[in-house]
Amino acid sequence: MAQLEKHPIFGDLLGEIANQIPSFHASEVAIADAILSNPDLSATMNISQIADKSGTSVASVVRFCKTLGFKGYPEFRMALIGQLSRQVAHGTDLHLDGGITVDDSADEVIRKIAYADSLAIKTTAERLDVEKFVKVVDSWEKASTIGIIGFASSGYVAMDLQLKLNRLGKRSVAWSDLHTALTSISVLKEGDVLVAISHSGTTLDIIDVISEFKEKGITIVLITNALRSPATAIADLVLFTSARETTLRSGATASRIAQLTVVDCLCVSLAQRNWSGTKVALDESRAAVGRRSGKKLSEVEKPRSKPTSHSRGGK
Repeated sequence: MAQLEKHPIFGDLLGEIANQIPSFHASEVAIADAILSNPDLSATMNISQIADKSGTSVASVVRFCKTLGFKGYPEFRMALIGQLSRQVAHGTDLHLDGGITVDDSADEVIRKIAYADSLAIKTTAERLDVEKFVKVVDSWEKASTIGIIGFASSGYVAMDLQLKLNRLGKRSVAWSDLHTALTSISVLKEGDVLVAISHSGTTLDIIDVISEFKEKGITIVLITNALRSPATAIADLVLFTSARETTLRSGATASRIAQLTVVDCLCVSLAQRNWSGTKVALDESRAAVGRRSGKKLSEVEKPRSKPTSHSRGGK
């Protein structure tokens, strides 16, 4: 079972619970439904009352809390109370959490999507395990080549990561389908890294790819939204995103923004490791692009001259 080792800080605990329902066991789903149906009432209940409300047991409630990374129900309940209090204090529009409906106006659609996307960035940053994050950067620094796999909307993130790594002078290759990845398996050697990007962690093709590469001794890094999935069970290092699904909106944009947040943080951290070499690589890429735009690098980076001050009056 994949759990967060450290005390979790959820800026959107209710969203986290809703996100993880597909990966929950039956008893956990019942507890999640009971809490989400009336968070305010749930926050006032003791563990026995939550068990009764959900039709489960006290032991099941404890397991549910630990799956989310809490030590037990008291810690979970305090986190729930904290979120509800912050929402009231900040005047958060709670109906935004309900997703987009067919009756929403254009203004409401814009506000809800903006809210979901900004929340995805904030909660993903809070959810990142710094210790594992550093280990991922370590593995990237040591690797000769970094392979990247992602399908559908995650495929765009995979391509973005490849471009970023190449600009940093790091050899990388991204694949967006099963056959291309498997026929390129010889590209990675022992000591290299495969980064798999999957919101659900359940896509069969993703699981097949990372299984094949892991058999070769390749380090598997997974960027996913699911605490518990077949992919998390295989991966060596897992970094979790946090993005809500909604009724009319699949969540693809929010999940992609969350994944891009993780990618940006990783690439900047990698760039810090060897800034002199990184700067050379960045300058070369800027020069190449500058030539295509008809400008030289010196012209692109030429600092603006300071305005000349004129004295008034004078002699």
